[in-house]
Amino acid sequence: MRRHILTGALAAACLIVPFQAHAAAPAAPVAQSSATVWDKCEAALDSPHESHTNPDVINVHADLKGCKKKMPEYSISVTLFKEGTQVAHDTGSGKNRFKARVVANWPPPKGECHSYSAKATFTITADGKAHTATLENHSQGKICIKK
Repeated sequence: MRRHILTGALAAACLIVPFQAHAAAPAAPVAQSSATVWDKCEAALDSPHESHTNPDVINVHADLKGCKKKMPEYSISVTLFKEGTQVAHDTGSGKNRFKARVVANWPPPKGECHSYSAKATFTITADGKAHTATLENHSQGKICIKK
C-alpha cells in the first residue's frame, strides 16, 4: 500500500517514502518526505538544514529504514543544491542491511544566507528486480551560517 506521510508545506520537514515492489514514488508538484521501496522499507529525505553535529555545515540525510527483511542489495545517491547549483553529493551502497544512511555535507561561506534543496535516489535490488524511488525536499526558507 502506497502512503504519503508529509505533503505541502513542511515544518520540521523529513521526507519518508515506503518502497513497494513494482511501484515508484508518485510524482508530486510539492516536496515529498517518504516512499515505500521494497518489503516495507521506507526511503526518507529530510530538508536541508544546519548540521546539529558539525558546526557551520549545511547537510541533508537520505535514509532507508523500517525494512522487515534485510535488503539484499541497496544504493543511495543524495545531492545538495544551493539555489539550484549543486554543492555536495554523496553515495552509499551495501548488502544485507535493515537500514542505511547517506549524508551530503557542505560548509558554506560564513555570513551568507541561501535557500537549499536536495534530491535523493534510492534503489533496492531483490529477486532480480530493482525497486527505485526518487525524493526531493527544500529548506524551510533561507539558512544563514553566522560569522
